Amino acid sequence: MIYGITGNKNKENISLVLNQIVLHLTELNVDFYIDETLKEHIDISKFKERIISLNKIVESCNILLSLGGDGTFLNTARLIKNSNIPILGVNLGALGFMAEVGPKEINNFISNIEKGKYKIIDFCVISAELENNKFLYGINEIVIDKSNSIRVIEIEISYNNEKVVNFLGDGVIVSTPTGSTGYSLSAGGPIICPYSNVLLITPICPHTLNFRPIVVPDDGLIFIKAVSKENIRITSDGHTSVFFDKDTVIKIKRADYTIKVIKRINKTYFQTLNNKLLWGEDIRKK
Repeated sequence: MIYGITGNKNKENISLVLNQIVLHLTELNVDFYIDETLKEHIDISKFKERIISLNKIVESCNILLSLGGDGTFLNTARLIKNSNIPILGVNLGALGFMAEVGPKEINNFISNIEKGKYKIIDFCVISAELENNKFLYGINEIVIDKSNSIRVIEIEISYNNEKVVNFLGDGVIVSTPTGSTGYSLSAGGPIICPYSNVLLITPICPHTLNFRPIVVPDDGLIFIKAVSKENIRITSDGHTSVFFDKDTVIKIKRADYTIKVIKRINKTYFQTLNNKLLWGEDIRKK
């Protein structure tokens, strides 16, 4: 097994955790490479030959460790695209819904990986085809909304050439099951088990009471037409945005690749839901 290590160089305890992992991998006599963006946090004189670009890491490694929070995990997944390399998220942030292994657990988890005691699950990715032949890819969601304006926009949604709804509002979120616990949840959408083969369409502040979030099979095409007198913005995972100053049409569907994520062999999604989001906890008992 060859490990690649990348992460958010600005995290407060990145140096401590990185050196901890490198020491453990060295003790296990396991090959590894370190993303050159982290070189300021490691002794270059000892590991000079192991510090390479992320592109070269992707070509060489079997497993990629992403040190940071959920945002770092998403950024890592964007960078490796369709390489099919499994990612293990090491949580140096607050929530850790995707990057759920903590610094105190990582050495033991790596040892379990070497023993084959882990599982890999596939996260759905969605693609948005824009009018200018550009594509955006989202692991959590694609958002179509108004930009720098207080005006509502008109949105028409179709699924497989059948009209779903036409409404006025601030925008719409198309999310994967993974993304159902993100922006969509804050906008009133349901939580969807990540193993479900569906996509979720959630309106943002609709100016109507007769349109609520809707779940559709992920093997179809979602067609969104947005009309506005102001700019329209299309954003993937809260990271990359494209702006249009006129009416625009977006086609959203499941991408032809997935993101592979390493998880504990005995950890379930609903345990994570309870631990990270305090799902069902009765605050009256505190």
